[in-house]
Amino acid sequence: MRFDTVLAATDAPSLREEFAALRRPARRLARGVIVLRGDSAQPRQFQLVVDERDESWTFDWQGDRHRDQYAEGVLHSVDGPVEVSFARSGTVASPVRLLTPELLPLWGSPASFVPVLVQRIHGHWLLVTFEHERDPADRVTVVIDERDGIAHRWYGTREVTVLTQVRMMDDDEPAPPRPRFSRLSEWPALEY
Repeated sequence: MRFDTVLAATDAPSLREEFAALRRPARRLARGVIVLRGDSAQPRQFQLVVDERDESWTFDWQGDRHRDQYAEGVLHSVDGPVEVSFARSGTVASPVRLLTPELLPLWGSPASFVPVLVQRIHGHWLLVTFEHERDPADRVTVVIDERDGIAHRWYGTREVTVLTQVRMMDDDEPAPPRPRFSRLSEWPALEY
């Protein structure tokens, strides 16, 4: 991985593979917060479980009675079931893709963004800056933990998403129940 060097669009596929190689496929539980940029709405909390090995996930939003799920090639959302690939299933619940950051729509064509810079910050955190193919001033960033290959922060064009908890789950551990989210008193402290 090349650090502190401006990357070319042709570097995107190999960089994407390098980030995917940081992670060992497993079953993970994550909780986090998402807030829309420039919106006066309160941040929303979420909980998700992703199992890369069998390509499945569940996703719960704070205040939403419906649980989005993906398993065996079928996405179950409020719109009903639809067949879709695992790679595309995260469009319904974008935080799901943080656990598989190489599936974020940021790695060049057909996406509009391409990685331009990777920087190491505070030891094991990798800050990846992406710019829009048509406007280099339009940028988004992702912070990936080199130890687990997961994107713990995503500063997108419309929202900011932060994972506040990530843990590996045992294979025989039952799926967690729908969560009860406590009221957020402040934005989570970001530690590097």
